[in-house]
Amino acid sequence: MVHESKENMNRRDFFRNLAFLSFVTFSTKSLYAKGSKKRFEYQDSPKNGKVCKDCMHFEPETNTCKIIEGSINPQGWCNLYREPPQ
Repeated sequence: MVHESKENMNRRDFFRNLAFLSFVTFSTKSLYAKGSKKRFEYQDSPKNGKVCKDCMHFEPETNTCKIIEGSINPQGWCNLYREPPQ
């Protein structure tokens, strides 16, 4: 019985540590890498009235995108354009 109790405790600690490490890993690393402008058909002009500055991926403080590499024109557009959730 003592052996069984020790084994359960080790298993419990293992899963607790695994859950913690998973949380730390996913909260500190991007889930995807940035891609090239060409890959996402980025253009420096709007498309159908949609512009980067209105996209949920645009970061206005730095004129960058969460998904596309490099500097982004706020008046640009790419095929990943998504309006922010309401």
